[in-house]
Amino acid sequence: MDSKKWQYDINMLQDILKVAVKNKELKKNAPIELISNIIISQLYGMMLCWCMSNEEFNPKQWTEKFCNFQLKKYWNNILFRRKNEKN
Repeated sequence: MDSKKWQYDINMLQDILKVAVKNKELKKNAPIELISNIIISQLYGMMLCWCMSNEEFNPKQWTEKFCNFQLKKYWNNILFRRKNEKN
């Protein structure tokens, strides 16, 4: 794997998440580095599964499942601001 590509993807996602914090879409103390590494790891893993399954694995379908399960159930209270909550 090209480590420059990995770092590029991590940095790009961190930049996106920092904008979300700035726009008060994510909590101020959101663990940006941790979140970025987890999400990029999941996406790279899905790409590997897609390649190894002769394209039978559906990354779009599993990305939706990942977001609905991981993000909503586990990260919702930690990351996302409620409308009436101060950052």
